[in-house]
Formats: sequence, C-alpha cells, structure tokens
Amino acid sequence: MNRLAKPRTPAFIQRLQWILDPVGYLEGTHAAFPDIFMGTGIGFGDRIVLTSHPDAIQYLLTNDRREFYAPGELNLILEPLIGNSSLVTIEGDRHKKRRQVIMPPFHGERLGTYGEQICAITQEVMSSVPTGTPFTARSITQRITLRVICEIVFGLSGSERADQIHTLLRETADRFSSPLTSAMLFFTQLQQDLGPWSPWGYFLRLRAKLNELVYEELRDRREHPDPNRTDILSLLMAAQYEDG
Repeated sequence: MNRLAKPRTPAFIQRLQWILDPVGYLEGTHAAFPDIFMGTGIGFGDRIVLTSHPDAIQYLLTNDRREFYAPGELNLILEPLIGNSSLVTIEGDRHKKRRQVIMPPFHGERLGTYGEQICAITQEVMSSVPTGTPFTARSITQRITLRVICEIVFGLSGSERADQIHTLLRETADRFSSPLTSAMLFFTQLQQDLGPWSPWGYFLRLRAKLNELVYEELRDRREHPDPNRTDILSLLMAAQYEDG
C-alpha cells in the first residue's frame, strides 16, 4: 500500500478538492497517475486506492471474493442517508447473510421486467425535454431516479402518500446538491442540529418525515398483504432466512 503513488497534497486539501470539484480531482490525479494511486482523506477512509485501468477493474470484479471484499466502514459517510443497517454499510458474515436473503427477488426474469419499466420511465421523462433547449443532466437523471424509486422500488403511484414520499426524496436529494451542503457528510463537526432552520437540523426533519411515511407504508402492507404485488419493496418484505 505504502509503495503506491499518491498525491503530495495534504489529506485535508484533497478532501476539499473532492468535495468542491470531484471531477477535477479525478482528472488531475489521473493525469499524474494514469493507472492507480492512493488517495488520502477524501472521505471514504484515511487511505483508499483508486484505479481507472480496465484490466485492474476487471480483476477486482471477477476475482475470488475471499481475496477482495467491500468493507462497510468505507461507506459510513452515507450512514445519515441510508442508516447503519444498509447492505452497503455492513460487512463480513452479517453482509453475506443479508445479501443471501434479499437476492432471490432479483432473478433474471424479474430484472428484465424492471429494466423495461426503467426504459419506459426514461423515455417518458426525456420526451418532456424540449428539443434544442439546454438542460441540466442532473435534474433529468434525478427525475428518472426518483420515479424509479417510487414506482419500481416502492411500488407507489397515484396516492397522496406516494406524492409525499416523492417530494421528500427530491428535497433530500436537493439538500446535498451543492459542495457546501454535501460537506456536511464529510465533516461530522457540521452535523449539528441547531433547529429546523439550520442545514443539518432541516435535513434531520426531512429524514424523520420520510421515515414516518415509509413505516406507514410498511405497516399497511403487513396488515393487508397482496401476493400479486411485484415491486421490490413487497418482494423484500416477503424474504425470509432459511429458518423462517
């Protein structure tokens, strides 16, 4: 690890570069270290190896899982958004068991159906963009993503709760759309609830409202199960460990 090339820029400055201009940071480091380098302090652990070499990426993704694994601690920066029990923030045997229990719903035929639905949503959103008019890619891709979450993942559409969840998801995503607000995820010192008008306090209240609506949906589905539902949330709710 220590023999890897790495920028001479102090870790704190690298983190600021990553927050303020992540694309510029990656382009600059790629120009200096085309194949592989070690970044320090960019927010996903003190030291992290980054590579853009196709052969290295293929080796990592296709090699023995006993040699490489995805440590959950590297994703803890996302914990305020996705919680501490998400599949991407846990590791080891706990990760393996959780992954095994949720994988059955994601079989080939079902994924093909989801793919068709995602394509249809994408075409519908893109058809609303006026031809010849500049647009922000982020706003369009966010619209697509939020509809996929609401309609395919949650199976929600055409209800008051669906509209509320969609609105809160959009507001939460917008909350971290600028370097200034996204810095709250990288610097825990900024995660201070100073009331509803403070940046972190406002986010916490958004998250609480969203959690309340999602748990209401979970309660309704447990009380009124529908075996014909094919959305991802319903399939995951029906998943069980081997012991039942």
